[in-house]
Amino acid sequence: MLSLIASTTTLIFGAWILESLPNNRVHVLTEESQIGKLAKGLAETVPNPMVNGYQAWLDGLIKAAKK
Repeated sequence: MLSLIASTTTLIFGAWILESLPNNRVHVLTEESQIGKLAKGLAETVPNPMVNGYQAWLDGLIKAAKK
């Protein structure tokens, strides 16, 4: 049973730190770990959907901050 769970489970851990800086600037630090077969497959995909997803997230933060 444990080997079945290990072969079908994907774990994703993420952390974000947003730091307010002088002159209306923000420092964004992200860290993510992806564990499992699905994560390995995504890492080998071109273009990488995780990288594109993060860029879309950052673009959304910028858009929201400018409102």
